[in-house]
Amino acid sequence: MKLFLPLAGALFLLTAGAQAALPQPPCAGGAPLAYPAPGAAPAISIWHDSDLTEAHWQPPACTGWTGRSKLVVELAGSFRFGGSMADLVARVGSISTLAKVQYWSTTDKKWRPLANGAAALTSPDAKSRRGDFSASEMTKGADRYYWEDDSRTGAAVYRLRVYENTPERAILASENVTPVRQFFVTLFQTGAIQSVMFIQRLSPGVFGIYSLSRTGEGTSGLAAGHDASYVNRAAALYRQVAGIKTDQEPPAAP
Repeated sequence: MKLFLPLAGALFLLTAGAQAALPQPPCAGGAPLAYPAPGAAPAISIWHDSDLTEAHWQPPACTGWTGRSKLVVELAGSFRFGGSMADLVARVGSISTLAKVQYWSTTDKKWRPLANGAAALTSPDAKSRRGDFSASEMTKGADRYYWEDDSRTGAAVYRLRVYENTPERAILASENVTPVRQFFVTLFQTGAIQSVMFIQRLSPGVFGIYSLSRTGEGTSGLAAGHDASYVNRAAALYRQVAGIKTDQEPPAAP
């Protein structure tokens, strides 16, 4: 069944009527989301493979996902921001800043870097380093590549695909295009780590972020059982785009 995380008020359930019992990204023509108010903690929910299979859930077409999902993390939050959509998209494109993002490690019981290093790439070649992507490069249909040395699982190359980018809404998806290996063990095969982020202008000066991330087919059993880590990483990336201090107390999952 769906797992809710009642963590000292840090996580809130998506409100009834806005979210049904399964992940529902805000695809075109879908029901509008009821985002938590600006300043409130984002709402985060988790589903496991067994729950999704039992419910016959299939990823909506707007995610670009196919196949089986082993773990899905859903986040929705809103924040005040005086800039433009282009400014927020530029934050997503600032790949090098991933090394400055902090997430709460439930293993170490402390804040730690999300990545030891990260860089934008000119191609899927990990050696083709370049400067961060500008908002003008994040045009609809663009595929951008980046390298990230995850502080836990190690280095891999990812593709950042732009599904939509307008002054009112942006949709950006990421997936690993090289396997993630650690100590000669493949934790995630190509395409096993996927995420999609919807950034929406909700009203003047208020934006909403809805993110959906998953581990899919090709995920090793060694990567299972770390629900809190996936939650904290999703919260850290949300904070980065929203301009919130990423190691601000309390963590999403202590």
